[in-house]
Amino acid sequence: MITRPRTRCARLNQVAWFWQVGDSYLYGDYVVTRPFPGVRIRIVDFPTRTETGYRYDSDVRLRKECTTPREEIDAAYRNILAQIPAHDIEEIESFD
Repeated sequence: MITRPRTRCARLNQVAWFWQVGDSYLYGDYVVTRPFPGVRIRIVDFPTRTETGYRYDSDVRLRKECTTPREEIDAAYRNILAQIPAHDIEEIESFD
């Protein structure tokens, strides 16, 4: 994945959805999209260097007004990541 937030944001916008760059005192720079009502996806810009590039963390937040099935959200997000191309994608357990 591309390491600069604005470049990463532009690349994601070429693929799908509408992504924006944001910043947070706690999380630093990030790119964010709200692809469905009640859904926020954020990729945080604290990459870890790996043998094959960089590793990024992202989170998917669902609010109570979300009616899109989680499986549909995950599949769409993974499809976008594959087109960047991101690799070695790992899912973690939900912490909600």
